[in-house]
This record gives sequence, structure tokens and C-alpha cells, in this order.
Amino acid sequence: MAVVITLTGPSQCGKSTIRNLILEQSAEKFKPMIFKKYTTRRSREIEDDAICVNSIPANCDLVYEQYEVRYGFHFDDLYDLLERGQSPIIVLNDVRAVEDVRTALAPQVVSLFLYRNPPEKSKFLEEEMRRATPGTPLNDIEETAQKRFDKAKAIYRIYIENIHLFDHVILNVADFKYTHKQIEHIVNNIKSATKELKG
Repeated sequence: MAVVITLTGPSQCGKSTIRNLILEQSAEKFKPMIFKKYTTRRSREIEDDAICVNSIPANCDLVYEQYEVRYGFHFDDLYDLLERGQSPIIVLNDVRAVEDVRTALAPQVVSLFLYRNPPEKSKFLEEEMRRATPGTPLNDIEETAQKRFDKAKAIYRIYIENIHLFDHVILNVADFKYTHKQIEHIVNNIKSATKELKG
């Protein structure tokens, strides 16, 4: 049985790193893949998990907003991938969206919360500089970085208050080997659970 893997955590917590570690665990009976959402955010130079649009399509089943940016997707797309034996990885930085996906797809959901060090303003600016497309005005980059930093501080409390929604908490605060070990453990649990359900 395939599963939907949700990744949630404040900016700068390492969601892309964790996602890539999960992708590396691909095997015959575990086929993770990146799931693309619609988003109204500004296009980034590397855009592998989103489809940038001016407005979210009206027929999306789930729509949420984060950092003044809207996101949306179709549940049918998730169902189709699950039926084909693929395990979509989707970043959901909204606890209500995590709840909705768990309600719609349980027990085929594994939700992960990523924790790292508290947000640092300088890191947000560095990240926005890397993400910006050529020609983006510096003022726009700085404004976006400030907004993301302020919101990251504010929403962290929301995540902690809703920690019960998550199946696993990944502590992305030590060295890379430790983080890699956590992902291996989680993926092995997914594979074991799949065998038990099939048995």
C-alpha cells in the first residue's frame, strides 16, 4: 500500500533536504515522488514542487494560505498516484490542511513535523537571494524575507500546539548522518506497515 507523506515545518527547517532523503529511499515497494501543488507565489529559479499561477483553480478540493500566498490541489490527483502504487510527498505548511488530508486519506497518510533551530532573519534573506529569479528588485527580496521571518516566528507556536496531528517529529538539528538515520527509520516503518496490511 502506498501512502501520502506530508511535510510540515517552519521556513528554514530543512523540508527540501528531508524530502530528498525520502526520495533516496525509493525501492520496489516504496515509490516516493514529489507532488506539485498550485501556488500564487512568485516563481523561483528551481521550481520542482509547485505550479505557479495567478489564481488557484476554482475546482481545487483543498486550498489554504501561508505567508500571504495561496496553495491548492486536487484530491483526485493524490488518489490516482496511490492507486498506481506511488507515495506522493507534499509540503503542507498549514495544520488545517494536514487535518483535511488525514481525514480524507487515513490510514494512507504519514505526517511529519520538522523541527530545527529558531528562525534567524539573516537566513531568510540568504534564502530569498538564492530563490529569486534574475532581475528581482532587492527591495522585493528583502520585503519577502522579512515577511517570511515574521510569520515563521508567529506560526511556530501553532505547530507546537497541534503536534498531536503528526505521526513523527524529525529533529533536524544534529549532523546529517543523524537526520538520515531518522528518515531511514521512518521509511522502514512505512514499509513494515505496508507488509502487515497486505498480509
